[in-house]
Amino acid sequence: MADFHFSPRPNRASEIRWREWGEAPFVESAHEAKPVLLAISAVWCHWCHVMDETTYSTAAVIDLINERFVPVRVDNDRRPDVNARYNMGGWPTTAVLTADGEIVHGGTYIPPDAMHRLLSQIERFFAEPDNRLELAERVAEVQAERARRPKSVDSGPIDRNTAAHVFAALEERFDAEYGGFGDEQKFPQTGTLHFLLDRWARTRDERSETMVVKTLRGMAGGGMYDRVEGGFFRYSTTRDFSVPHFEKMLEDLGGLLLACARAGAAFGQPDLSTVAIDVRRYLDEHLWQARLEAYGGSQDADEIYYSLDAAGRGGLSAPYVDPTIYTSWNAETARALLLSGPLLGAVGADEAEWRRRGLTVLESLWSNLLQDGLMCRYFDGSAHLRGLLGDQVWSASAALAAHAVTGESIWLERAGGIITASDALFDPDEGGYRDRLAGGDEAGRLASAAIPFNDNALMAQTLIAFAALTGEEKWDQRARVLLGRFREEYRRYEVFAAGYGSAALDALEPRDAAVIVGSPQGASALRDAALRVTAPALRVNSIDPSVASDAARLERLGYVPPSEDAVVAYLCKEKACYARTYDVAAFNEALASRR
Repeated sequence: MADFHFSPRPNRASEIRWREWGEAPFVESAHEAKPVLLAISAVWCHWCHVMDETTYSTAAVIDLINERFVPVRVDNDRRPDVNARYNMGGWPTTAVLTADGEIVHGGTYIPPDAMHRLLSQIERFFAEPDNRLELAERVAEVQAERARRPKSVDSGPIDRNTAAHVFAALEERFDAEYGGFGDEQKFPQTGTLHFLLDRWARTRDERSETMVVKTLRGMAGGGMYDRVEGGFFRYSTTRDFSVPHFEKMLEDLGGLLLACARAGAAFGQPDLSTVAIDVRRYLDEHLWQARLEAYGGSQDADEIYYSLDAAGRGGLSAPYVDPTIYTSWNAETARALLLSGPLLGAVGADEAEWRRRGLTVLESLWSNLLQDGLMCRYFDGSAHLRGLLGDQVWSASAALAAHAVTGESIWLERAGGIITASDALFDPDEGGYRDRLAGGDEAGRLASAAIPFNDNALMAQTLIAFAALTGEEKWDQRARVLLGRFREEYRRYEVFAAGYGSAALDALEPRDAAVIVGSPQGASALRDAALRVTAPALRVNSIDPSVASDAARLERLGYVPPSEDAVVAYLCKEKACYARTYDVAAFNEALASRR
Protein backbone atom coordinates (compact mmCIF):
# COMPACT_ATOMS: atom_id res chain seq x y z
CA MET A 1 0.00 0.00 0.00
CA ALA A 2 1.23 3.52 -0.70
CA ASP A 3 2.53 5.63 2.18
CA PHE A 4 -0.51 7.86 2.73
CA HIS A 5 -0.68 10.07 5.79
CA PHE A 6 -3.98 10.31 7.65
CA SER A 7 -5.12 12.23 10.70
CA PRO A 8 -3.15 11.30 13.84
CA ARG A 9 -6.47 10.93 15.68
CA PRO A 10 -8.76 7.88 15.29
CA ASN A 11 -10.32 7.64 11.83
CA ARG A 12 -11.29 5.16 9.10
CA ALA A 13 -9.97 7.07 6.09
CA SER A 14 -7.47 4.32 5.31
CA GLU A 15 -10.40 1.99 4.53
CA ILE A 16 -10.90 3.91 1.30
CA ARG A 17 -8.84 2.22 -1.42
CA TRP A 18 -6.76 5.29 -2.26
CA ARG A 19 -4.56 5.24 -5.34
CA GLU A 20 -1.44 7.30 -5.86
CA TRP A 21 -1.48 10.03 -8.50
CA GLY A 22 -0.43 8.77 -11.93
CA GLU A 23 -1.70 7.42 -15.23
CA ALA A 24 -3.12 4.20 -13.75
CA PRO A 25 -6.16 5.69 -11.94
CA PHE A 26 -7.22 7.57 -15.08
CA VAL A 27 -6.91 4.42 -17.19
CA GLU A 28 -9.03 2.63 -14.60
CA SER A 29 -11.54 5.50 -14.68
CA ALA A 30 -11.90 5.25 -18.45
CA HIS A 31 -12.13 1.44 -18.47
CA GLU A 32 -14.73 1.20 -15.70
CA ALA A 33 -16.66 4.40 -16.52
CA LYS A 34 -16.11 5.72 -13.02
CA PRO A 35 -15.15 9.28 -12.11
CA VAL A 36 -11.93 9.99 -10.25
CA LEU A 37 -12.29 11.40 -6.73
CA LEU A 38 -9.21 13.52 -6.07
CA ALA A 39 -8.41 14.44 -2.46
CA ILE A 40 -5.54 16.90 -1.97
CA SER A 41 -4.43 17.07 1.63
CA ALA A 42 -1.32 17.90 3.64
CA VAL A 43 0.36 16.36 6.65
CA TRP A 44 -0.07 19.57 8.67
CA CYS A 45 -3.59 20.47 7.52
CA HIS A 46 -6.15 20.70 10.36
CA TRP A 47 -9.27 20.49 8.18
CA CYS A 48 -7.78 17.61 6.21
CA HIS A 49 -7.54 15.74 9.50
CA VAL A 50 -11.12 16.70 10.32
CA MET A 51 -12.27 15.35 6.96
CA ASP A 52 -10.42 12.09 7.63
CA GLU A 53 -12.14 11.82 11.01
CA THR A 54 -15.63 12.70 9.77
CA THR A 55 -16.44 12.44 6.07
CA TYR A 56 -13.88 9.77 5.19
CA SER A 57 -14.76 7.81 8.34
CA THR A 58 -18.47 7.54 7.49
CA ALA A 59 -19.34 4.02 6.41
CA ALA A 60 -21.78 5.04 3.67
CA VAL A 61 -19.23 7.46 2.16
CA ILE A 62 -16.44 4.88 2.34
CA ASP A 63 -18.58 2.26 0.58
CA LEU A 64 -19.81 4.65 -2.10
CA ILE A 65 -16.30 5.86 -2.91
CA ASN A 66 -14.86 2.35 -3.06
CA GLU A 67 -17.66 1.01 -5.22
CA ARG A 68 -18.38 3.89 -7.62
CA PHE A 69 -15.27 6.05 -7.79
CA VAL A 70 -11.54 5.81 -8.36
CA PRO A 71 -10.15 7.56 -5.28
CA VAL A 72 -6.78 9.32 -5.57
CA ARG A 73 -5.01 10.95 -2.64
CA VAL A 74 -2.30 13.58 -3.13
CA ASP A 75 -0.07 15.27 -0.57
CA ASN A 76 0.23 18.95 -1.46
CA ASP A 77 3.78 19.22 -0.09
CA ARG A 78 5.01 16.31 -2.18
CA ARG A 79 3.07 17.17 -5.34
CA PRO A 80 2.81 20.96 -5.67
CA ASP A 81 2.49 20.47 -9.43
CA VAL A 82 -0.79 18.58 -8.97
CA ASN A 83 -2.00 21.06 -6.38
CA ALA A 84 -1.26 24.00 -8.71
CA ARG A 85 -3.65 22.59 -11.30
CA TYR A 86 -6.42 21.22 -9.11
CA ASN A 87 -6.62 23.16 -5.85
CA MET A 88 -10.15 24.40 -5.36
CA GLY A 89 -9.47 27.18 -2.86
CA GLY A 90 -7.66 25.55 0.03
CA TRP A 91 -6.96 22.32 1.85
CA PRO A 92 -8.46 19.85 1.82
CA THR A 93 -9.37 20.04 -1.85
CA THR A 94 -12.09 17.65 -3.00
CA ALA A 95 -12.45 17.36 -6.78
CA VAL A 96 -14.35 14.97 -9.01
CA LEU A 97 -12.56 14.42 -12.33
CA THR A 98 -13.25 12.77 -15.65
CA ALA A 99 -10.93 10.13 -17.07
CA ASP A 100 -9.32 12.98 -19.03
CA GLY A 101 -8.50 14.80 -15.81
CA GLU A 102 -11.06 17.59 -16.26
CA ILE A 103 -12.93 18.88 -13.21
CA VAL A 104 -16.60 17.98 -12.89
CA HIS A 105 -17.10 19.37 -9.40
CA GLY A 106 -14.79 20.77 -6.73
CA GLY A 107 -14.68 22.22 -3.25
CA THR A 108 -12.75 22.12 -0.01
CA TYR A 109 -14.01 20.50 3.21
CA ILE A 110 -17.31 18.69 2.64
CA PRO A 111 -19.23 17.30 5.66
CA PRO A 112 -20.37 13.64 5.60
CA ASP A 113 -24.05 14.11 4.66
CA ALA A 114 -23.27 16.69 1.98
CA MET A 115 -20.53 14.46 0.60
CA HIS A 116 -22.83 11.45 0.37
CA ARG A 117 -25.50 13.48 -1.43
CA LEU A 118 -22.96 14.94 -3.84
CA LEU A 119 -21.31 11.63 -4.68
CA SER A 120 -24.70 9.93 -5.09
CA GLN A 121 -25.76 12.57 -7.61
CA ILE A 122 -22.50 12.24 -9.54
CA GLU A 123 -22.69 8.45 -9.45
CA ARG A 124 -26.22 8.52 -10.90
CA PHE A 125 -25.11 10.95 -13.60
CA PHE A 126 -22.17 8.74 -14.63
CA ALA A 127 -24.37 5.65 -14.64
CA GLU A 128 -26.18 6.97 -17.76
CA PRO A 129 -24.22 6.38 -21.01
CA ASP A 130 -25.85 9.42 -22.66
CA ASN A 131 -24.63 11.66 -19.84
CA ARG A 132 -21.11 10.33 -20.15
CA LEU A 133 -21.17 10.92 -23.89
CA GLU A 134 -22.40 14.48 -23.46
CA LEU A 135 -19.73 15.14 -20.84
CA ALA A 136 -17.02 13.69 -23.09
CA GLU A 137 -18.10 16.03 -25.89
CA ARG A 138 -17.90 19.04 -23.56
CA VAL A 139 -14.47 17.97 -22.35
CA ALA A 140 -13.27 17.60 -25.94
CA GLU A 141 -14.47 21.14 -26.69
CA VAL A 142 -12.65 22.53 -23.65
CA GLN A 143 -9.43 20.74 -24.58
CA ALA A 144 -9.66 21.86 -28.19
CA GLU A 145 -10.15 25.46 -27.10
CA ARG A 146 -7.14 25.15 -24.79
CA ALA A 147 -5.05 23.81 -27.67
CA ARG A 148 -6.06 26.74 -29.89
CA ARG A 149 -4.79 29.36 -27.48
CA PRO A 150 -1.65 31.09 -28.77
CA LYS A 151 1.50 29.77 -27.14
CA SER A 152 3.79 32.60 -28.10
CA VAL A 153 4.08 35.35 -25.46
CA ASP A 154 5.43 38.81 -26.15
CA SER A 155 8.18 39.72 -23.68
CA GLY A 156 8.74 43.48 -23.77
CA PRO A 157 10.69 45.93 -21.63
CA ILE A 158 10.26 45.82 -17.87
CA ASP A 159 7.89 48.42 -16.45
CA ARG A 160 10.24 50.95 -14.81
CA ASN A 161 7.53 51.78 -12.27
CA THR A 162 7.20 48.19 -11.08
CA ALA A 163 8.55 48.79 -7.57
CA ALA A 164 6.35 51.89 -7.16
CA HIS A 165 3.23 50.00 -8.21
CA VAL A 166 4.00 47.05 -5.90
CA PHE A 167 4.70 49.41 -3.00
CA ALA A 168 1.44 51.28 -3.62
CA ALA A 169 -0.49 48.00 -3.50
CA LEU A 170 1.18 47.09 -0.21
CA GLU A 171 0.60 50.51 1.29
CA GLU A 172 -3.08 50.39 0.36
CA ARG A 173 -3.51 47.04 2.13
CA PHE A 174 -1.26 47.75 5.11
CA ASP A 175 -2.98 47.54 8.50
CA ALA A 176 -1.54 50.51 10.38
CA GLU A 177 -3.08 49.41 13.67
CA TYR A 178 -1.90 45.81 13.90
CA GLY A 179 0.57 45.36 11.06
CA GLY A 180 0.26 42.92 8.21
CA PHE A 181 -1.84 43.34 5.11
CA GLY A 182 -5.60 43.27 4.86
CA ASP A 183 -8.19 43.24 7.63
CA GLU A 184 -9.12 39.57 7.87
CA GLN A 185 -7.04 36.43 8.35
CA LYS A 186 -3.36 37.16 7.85
CA PHE A 187 -0.60 35.00 6.44
CA PRO A 188 3.10 35.80 6.89
CA GLN A 189 3.62 36.86 3.25
CA THR A 190 7.39 36.83 3.66
CA GLY A 191 7.88 38.07 0.10
CA THR A 192 6.24 41.38 1.02
CA LEU A 193 8.61 41.87 3.95
CA HIS A 194 11.69 41.16 1.86
CA PHE A 195 10.49 43.48 -0.91
CA LEU A 196 10.07 46.28 1.63
CA LEU A 197 13.53 45.56 3.01
CA ASP A 198 14.97 45.54 -0.52
CA ARG A 199 13.27 48.86 -1.23
CA TRP A 200 14.47 50.39 2.04
CA ALA A 201 18.07 49.37 1.27
CA ARG A 202 17.86 51.62 -1.79
CA THR A 203 15.65 54.49 -0.57
CA ARG A 204 15.85 54.58 3.27
CA ASP A 205 12.12 55.18 3.10
CA GLU A 206 10.60 55.45 6.60
CA ARG A 207 7.29 54.07 5.42
CA SER A 208 8.91 50.80 4.29
CA GLU A 209 10.63 50.55 7.68
CA THR A 210 7.36 51.15 9.53
CA MET A 211 5.49 48.49 7.55
CA VAL A 212 8.17 45.86 8.14
CA VAL A 213 8.68 46.54 11.85
CA LYS A 214 4.96 46.85 12.63
CA THR A 215 4.20 43.59 10.84
CA LEU A 216 7.02 41.55 12.37
CA ARG A 217 6.25 42.87 15.85
CA GLY A 218 2.55 42.17 15.34
CA MET A 219 3.28 38.56 14.45
CA ALA A 220 6.04 37.99 17.01
CA GLY A 221 4.20 39.75 19.83
CA GLY A 222 0.80 38.14 19.29
CA GLY A 223 -0.66 34.68 19.30
CA MET A 224 0.98 33.83 15.99
CA TYR A 225 4.28 33.20 17.78
CA ASP A 226 4.93 30.26 20.09
CA ARG A 227 6.59 31.76 23.17
CA VAL A 228 7.30 28.35 24.69
CA GLU A 229 8.95 26.35 21.91
CA GLY A 230 9.61 29.18 19.44
CA GLY A 231 8.62 29.56 15.82
CA PHE A 232 5.76 31.21 13.97
CA PHE A 233 2.45 29.44 13.37
CA ARG A 234 1.12 29.22 9.83
CA TYR A 235 -1.31 32.14 9.90
CA SER A 236 -3.66 34.17 12.07
CA THR A 237 -7.42 33.77 11.78
CA THR A 238 -7.86 37.30 13.19
CA ARG A 239 -6.75 40.74 12.13
CA ASP A 240 -4.79 41.37 15.35
CA PHE A 241 -2.67 38.17 15.11
CA SER A 242 -4.26 36.86 18.32
CA VAL A 243 -5.77 33.54 17.18
CA PRO A 244 -3.53 31.43 14.97
CA HIS A 245 -3.89 28.25 13.02
CA PHE A 246 -1.31 26.22 14.88
CA GLU A 247 0.61 24.47 12.11
CA LYS A 248 4.30 25.34 11.85
CA MET A 249 5.74 25.28 8.34
CA LEU A 250 9.37 25.15 7.26
CA GLU A 251 8.05 26.82 4.10
CA ASP A 252 7.49 30.02 6.14
CA LEU A 253 10.08 29.83 8.89
CA GLY A 254 13.24 30.30 6.84
CA GLY A 255 11.94 33.45 5.18
CA LEU A 256 10.61 34.85 8.46
CA LEU A 257 13.89 34.16 10.25
CA LEU A 258 15.79 36.08 7.58
CA ALA A 259 13.27 38.93 7.61
CA CYS A 260 13.66 39.32 11.37
CA ALA A 261 17.46 39.23 11.08
CA ARG A 262 17.49 41.80 8.27
CA ALA A 263 15.06 44.12 10.01
CA GLY A 264 16.82 43.84 13.37
CA ALA A 265 20.18 44.76 11.84
CA ALA A 266 18.87 47.41 9.45
CA PHE A 267 16.71 49.30 11.92
CA GLY A 268 18.64 48.70 15.14
CA GLN A 269 15.87 46.56 16.63
CA PRO A 270 17.54 43.88 18.80
CA ASP A 271 14.16 42.42 19.79
CA LEU A 272 13.60 41.35 16.19
CA SER A 273 17.11 39.93 15.99
CA THR A 274 16.33 37.89 19.10
CA VAL A 275 13.19 36.52 17.42
CA ALA A 276 15.36 35.32 14.52
CA ILE A 277 17.60 33.44 16.97
CA ASP A 278 14.54 31.95 18.66
CA VAL A 279 13.13 30.73 15.33
CA ARG A 280 16.46 28.97 14.80
CA ARG A 281 16.05 27.35 18.24
CA TYR A 282 12.68 25.94 17.20
CA LEU A 283 14.04 24.65 13.91
CA ASP A 284 16.92 22.85 15.59
CA GLU A 285 14.96 21.41 18.49
CA HIS A 286 11.85 20.26 16.64
CA LEU A 287 12.32 19.98 12.85
CA TRP A 288 15.98 18.93 12.60
CA GLN A 289 16.45 15.41 11.22
CA ALA A 290 19.91 14.46 12.46
CA ARG A 291 20.33 11.37 10.29
CA LEU A 292 19.68 13.31 7.09
CA GLU A 293 21.21 16.59 8.31
CA ALA A 294 18.29 18.69 7.11
CA TYR A 295 14.94 19.93 8.38
CA GLY A 296 11.59 18.16 8.30
CA GLY A 297 8.73 19.85 6.53
CA SER A 298 6.20 20.79 9.21
CA GLN A 299 4.66 20.21 12.61
CA ASP A 300 0.96 19.52 13.07
CA ALA A 301 -1.56 21.83 14.67
CA ASP A 302 -2.85 20.98 18.15
CA GLU A 303 -4.92 23.69 19.84
CA ILE A 304 -4.85 22.01 23.26
CA TYR A 305 -1.08 21.41 23.23
CA TYR A 306 -0.18 24.93 22.17
CA SER A 307 -2.54 26.51 24.73
CA LEU A 308 -0.39 25.12 27.56
CA ASP A 309 2.75 26.47 29.17
CA ALA A 310 6.04 24.58 29.19
CA ALA A 311 5.08 22.51 32.23
CA GLY A 312 1.74 21.55 30.70
CA ARG A 313 3.28 20.52 27.42
CA GLY A 314 5.88 18.46 29.20
CA GLY A 315 3.27 15.85 30.06
CA LEU A 316 1.99 15.47 26.49
CA SER A 317 3.35 14.10 23.26
CA ALA A 318 4.35 16.88 20.90
CA PRO A 319 2.33 17.24 17.68
CA TYR A 320 3.53 15.11 14.78
CA VAL A 321 6.54 16.33 12.82
CA ASP A 322 6.75 15.41 9.15
CA PRO A 323 10.33 14.11 8.74
CA THR A 324 10.24 14.41 4.95
CA ILE A 325 13.06 16.53 3.53
CA TYR A 326 11.67 19.03 1.01
CA THR A 327 14.27 20.59 -1.25
CA SER A 328 12.96 24.11 -1.78
CA TRP A 329 12.10 24.71 1.87
CA ASN A 330 15.44 23.40 3.11
CA ALA A 331 17.30 25.45 0.51
CA GLU A 332 15.44 28.60 1.53
CA THR A 333 16.14 27.88 5.20
CA ALA A 334 19.83 27.19 4.53
CA ARG A 335 20.04 30.48 2.67
CA ALA A 336 18.40 32.23 5.62
CA LEU A 337 20.90 30.73 8.08
CA LEU A 338 23.86 31.67 5.91
CA LEU A 339 22.78 35.27 5.38
CA SER A 340 21.41 35.81 8.91
CA GLY A 341 24.50 34.73 10.84
CA PRO A 342 26.56 37.86 10.01
CA LEU A 343 23.55 40.08 10.83
CA LEU A 344 23.04 38.51 14.25
CA GLY A 345 26.59 38.59 15.62
CA ALA A 346 25.79 41.81 17.48
CA VAL A 347 23.20 39.96 19.60
CA GLY A 348 25.37 36.97 20.33
CA ALA A 349 24.91 34.60 17.42
CA ASP A 350 27.92 32.40 16.63
CA GLU A 351 28.37 33.40 12.99
CA ALA A 352 30.64 30.47 12.17
CA GLU A 353 28.14 27.99 13.61
CA TRP A 354 25.26 29.50 11.65
CA ARG A 355 27.39 29.19 8.53
CA ARG A 356 28.24 25.56 9.30
CA ARG A 357 24.58 24.62 9.77
CA GLY A 358 23.51 26.30 6.52
CA LEU A 359 26.28 24.58 4.58
CA THR A 360 25.46 21.23 6.18
CA VAL A 361 21.86 21.46 4.94
CA LEU A 362 23.01 22.32 1.41
CA GLU A 363 25.51 19.47 1.35
CA SER A 364 22.69 17.13 2.35
CA LEU A 365 20.55 18.36 -0.55
CA TRP A 366 23.35 17.98 -3.08
CA SER A 367 24.18 14.50 -1.72
CA ASN A 368 20.66 13.10 -1.45
CA LEU A 369 18.44 14.94 -3.91
CA LEU A 370 20.49 15.93 -6.95
CA GLN A 371 19.90 13.58 -9.90
CA ASP A 372 21.32 14.18 -13.37
CA GLY A 373 21.87 17.86 -12.73
CA LEU A 374 18.43 18.68 -11.28
CA MET A 375 17.05 18.52 -7.77
CA CYS A 376 14.27 16.15 -6.77
CA ARG A 377 11.31 17.39 -4.76
CA TYR A 378 11.58 15.35 -1.57
CA PHE A 379 13.49 12.64 0.28
CA ASP A 380 11.85 10.04 2.53
CA GLY A 381 14.52 7.38 2.32
CA SER A 382 14.89 7.89 -1.41
CA ALA A 383 14.56 10.90 -3.70
CA HIS A 384 11.33 11.56 -5.62
CA LEU A 385 10.00 13.82 -8.38
CA ARG A 386 12.96 15.29 -10.22
CA GLY A 387 12.85 18.68 -11.89
CA LEU A 388 10.21 20.91 -10.28
CA LEU A 389 11.10 24.54 -10.91
CA GLY A 390 10.75 25.73 -7.31
CA ASP A 391 13.31 23.21 -6.10
CA GLN A 392 15.83 24.29 -8.75
CA VAL A 393 15.54 28.02 -8.19
CA TRP A 394 15.72 27.88 -4.40
CA SER A 395 18.71 25.53 -4.57
CA ALA A 396 20.55 27.82 -6.98
CA SER A 397 19.72 30.88 -4.86
CA ALA A 398 20.97 29.16 -1.71
CA ALA A 399 24.18 28.10 -3.45
CA LEU A 400 24.80 31.74 -4.40
CA ALA A 401 24.34 32.67 -0.73
CA ALA A 402 26.85 29.98 0.21
CA HIS A 403 29.33 31.48 -2.25
CA ALA A 404 28.79 34.95 -0.80
CA VAL A 405 29.40 33.72 2.75
CA THR A 406 32.34 31.36 2.11
CA GLY A 407 33.99 32.80 -0.98
CA GLU A 408 34.41 29.22 -2.25
CA SER A 409 34.05 28.76 -6.00
CA ILE A 410 32.41 25.34 -5.62
CA TRP A 411 29.14 27.01 -4.64
CA LEU A 412 29.14 29.26 -7.66
CA GLU A 413 29.79 26.19 -9.81
CA ARG A 414 26.94 24.33 -8.15
CA ALA A 415 24.57 27.23 -8.71
CA GLY A 416 25.66 27.37 -12.34
CA GLY A 417 25.07 23.65 -12.73
CA ILE A 418 21.48 23.93 -11.53
CA ILE A 419 20.85 27.02 -13.66
CA THR A 420 22.23 25.38 -16.79
CA ALA A 421 20.34 22.13 -16.22
CA SER A 422 17.14 24.14 -15.66
CA ASP A 423 17.22 25.09 -19.33
CA ALA A 424 15.25 21.87 -19.76
CA LEU A 425 12.36 23.73 -18.13
CA PHE A 426 12.60 26.90 -20.20
CA ASP A 427 9.95 27.36 -22.89
CA PRO A 428 11.05 30.05 -25.39
CA ASP A 429 7.54 30.30 -26.86
CA GLU A 430 6.11 31.02 -23.41
CA GLY A 431 9.00 33.28 -22.41
CA GLY A 432 9.32 31.52 -19.05
CA TYR A 433 10.17 28.41 -17.11
CA ARG A 434 7.61 25.62 -16.79
CA ASP A 435 6.93 24.35 -13.30
CA ARG A 436 7.89 20.75 -14.17
CA LEU A 437 9.75 18.69 -16.73
CA ALA A 438 7.83 17.59 -19.79
CA GLY A 439 7.48 13.86 -20.31
CA GLY A 440 6.93 11.04 -17.87
CA ASP A 441 4.03 11.43 -15.45
CA GLU A 442 1.59 13.69 -17.29
CA ALA A 443 -1.73 12.42 -16.06
CA GLY A 444 -4.68 14.77 -16.23
CA ARG A 445 -3.82 18.45 -16.42
CA LEU A 446 -0.12 17.82 -15.84
CA ALA A 447 0.13 17.59 -19.62
CA SER A 448 -0.57 21.33 -19.75
CA ALA A 449 2.44 23.61 -19.23
CA ALA A 450 2.27 26.05 -16.33
CA ILE A 451 4.55 29.10 -16.09
CA PRO A 452 4.38 30.01 -12.38
CA PHE A 453 4.62 33.72 -11.62
CA ASN A 454 6.49 33.65 -8.31
CA ASP A 455 8.99 30.93 -9.22
CA ASN A 456 9.83 32.73 -12.46
CA ALA A 457 10.30 35.98 -10.55
CA LEU A 458 12.71 34.28 -8.16
CA MET A 459 14.49 32.67 -11.09
CA ALA A 460 14.90 36.10 -12.68
CA GLN A 461 16.40 37.46 -9.47
CA THR A 462 18.74 34.46 -9.23
CA LEU A 463 19.84 34.79 -12.86
CA ILE A 464 20.57 38.50 -12.36
CA ALA A 465 22.74 37.62 -9.39
CA PHE A 466 24.54 34.82 -11.22
CA ALA A 467 25.25 37.05 -14.21
CA ALA A 468 26.59 39.79 -11.95
CA LEU A 469 28.90 37.33 -10.18
CA THR A 470 30.19 35.59 -13.30
CA GLY A 471 30.01 38.18 -16.06
CA GLU A 472 27.91 35.76 -18.15
CA GLU A 473 25.51 38.30 -19.62
CA LYS A 474 23.26 35.73 -21.28
CA TRP A 475 21.70 34.97 -17.90
CA ASP A 476 20.92 38.61 -17.25
CA GLN A 477 19.25 38.76 -20.66
CA ARG A 478 17.24 35.65 -19.80
CA ALA A 479 16.13 37.27 -16.54
CA ARG A 480 14.85 40.30 -18.41
CA VAL A 481 12.87 38.03 -20.72
CA LEU A 482 11.19 36.50 -17.66
CA LEU A 483 10.41 39.86 -16.11
CA GLY A 484 9.25 41.28 -19.42
CA ARG A 485 6.82 38.39 -19.83
CA PHE A 486 4.90 39.59 -16.75
CA ARG A 487 5.37 43.33 -17.31
CA GLU A 488 1.61 43.97 -17.46
CA GLU A 489 0.27 40.91 -15.68
CA TYR A 490 2.14 41.58 -12.40
CA ARG A 491 -0.26 44.37 -11.40
CA ARG A 492 -3.18 42.03 -11.00
CA TYR A 493 -1.25 40.09 -8.34
CA GLU A 494 -1.19 43.23 -6.15
CA VAL A 495 0.46 42.39 -2.79
CA PHE A 496 1.42 38.96 -4.09
CA ALA A 497 3.68 40.59 -6.69
CA ALA A 498 6.26 41.45 -4.02
CA GLY A 499 8.78 38.84 -5.16
CA TYR A 500 8.46 40.14 -8.70
CA GLY A 501 9.00 43.63 -7.32
CA SER A 502 12.27 42.55 -5.68
CA ALA A 503 13.48 41.02 -8.94
CA ALA A 504 12.55 44.17 -10.85
CA LEU A 505 14.52 46.26 -8.35
CA ASP A 506 17.61 44.13 -9.00
CA ALA A 507 17.13 44.56 -12.75
CA LEU A 508 16.35 48.28 -12.79
CA GLU A 509 18.26 49.52 -9.73
CA PRO A 510 21.18 47.06 -9.51
CA ARG A 511 22.82 46.37 -6.19
CA ASP A 512 26.24 47.80 -5.46
CA ALA A 513 28.97 45.19 -5.79
CA ALA A 514 31.60 44.39 -3.17
CA VAL A 515 34.13 42.47 -5.27
CA ILE A 516 36.69 40.97 -2.91
CA VAL A 517 39.77 39.61 -4.68
CA GLY A 518 42.10 37.26 -2.84
CA SER A 519 42.15 33.87 -1.14
CA PRO A 520 38.97 32.96 0.77
CA GLN A 521 40.92 32.85 4.04
CA GLY A 522 42.71 36.15 3.50
CA ALA A 523 39.51 37.83 2.31
CA SER A 524 37.39 36.67 5.27
CA ALA A 525 37.53 39.92 7.26
CA LEU A 526 36.49 42.06 4.30
CA ARG A 527 33.86 39.53 3.26
CA ASP A 528 32.37 39.40 6.76
CA ALA A 529 32.21 43.18 6.84
CA ALA A 530 30.37 43.20 3.51
CA LEU A 531 27.89 40.58 4.70
CA ARG A 532 26.89 42.80 7.64
CA VAL A 533 25.85 45.66 5.35
CA THR A 534 22.10 46.33 5.20
CA ALA A 535 22.28 49.47 3.03
CA PRO A 536 23.02 50.21 0.30
CA ALA A 537 21.76 47.03 -1.35
CA LEU A 538 25.02 45.10 -1.73
CA ARG A 539 26.11 41.99 -3.64
CA VAL A 540 29.18 40.21 -2.27
CA ASN A 541 31.41 38.61 -4.90
CA SER A 542 34.56 36.81 -3.77
CA ILE A 543 37.19 35.92 -6.38
CA ASP A 544 40.28 33.80 -5.70
CA PRO A 545 42.82 34.42 -8.50
CA SER A 546 44.64 31.16 -7.66
CA VAL A 547 41.62 29.15 -8.86
CA ALA A 548 41.52 28.80 -12.64
CA SER A 549 37.78 29.38 -12.98
CA ASP A 550 37.98 32.42 -10.72
CA ALA A 551 40.92 33.83 -12.67
CA ALA A 552 38.83 33.60 -15.83
CA ARG A 553 35.92 35.22 -14.01
CA LEU A 554 38.17 38.03 -12.80
CA GLU A 555 39.26 38.75 -16.36
CA ARG A 556 35.70 38.55 -17.68
CA LEU A 557 34.49 41.02 -15.06
CA GLY A 558 37.41 43.36 -15.75
CA TYR A 559 38.94 43.67 -12.28
CA VAL A 560 42.69 43.95 -11.69
CA PRO A 561 44.13 41.28 -9.38
CA PRO A 562 46.13 42.52 -6.39
CA SER A 563 49.80 41.83 -5.85
CA GLU A 564 50.75 38.47 -4.38
CA ASP A 565 49.15 37.69 -1.00
CA ALA A 566 47.24 40.97 -0.98
CA VAL A 567 43.48 41.24 -0.73
CA VAL A 568 41.51 44.08 -2.26
CA ALA A 569 37.82 45.01 -2.17
CA TYR A 570 36.32 47.01 -5.00
CA LEU A 571 33.08 48.86 -4.32
CA CYS A 572 31.17 49.48 -7.51
CA LYS A 573 27.84 50.76 -8.77
CA GLU A 574 27.02 48.96 -12.01
CA LYS A 575 30.20 49.29 -14.14
CA ALA A 576 31.73 52.22 -12.21
CA CYS A 577 33.84 51.58 -9.09
CA TYR A 578 33.89 54.28 -6.42
CA ALA A 579 36.39 52.77 -3.97
CA ARG A 580 39.28 50.31 -3.72
CA THR A 581 40.09 49.28 -0.18
CA TYR A 582 42.51 46.91 1.55
CA ASP A 583 41.18 46.80 5.11
CA VAL A 584 37.87 46.73 6.93
CA ALA A 585 38.08 50.29 8.28
CA ALA A 586 38.58 51.78 4.82
CA PHE A 587 35.88 49.49 3.42
CA ASN A 588 33.32 50.67 5.99
CA GLU A 589 34.35 54.30 5.50
CA ALA A 590 33.82 54.01 1.75
CA LEU A 591 30.38 52.47 2.24
CA ALA A 592 29.42 55.12 4.78
CA SER A 593 30.20 57.84 2.27
CA ARG A 594 28.08 55.96 -0.30
CA ARG A 595 25.09 55.88 2.03
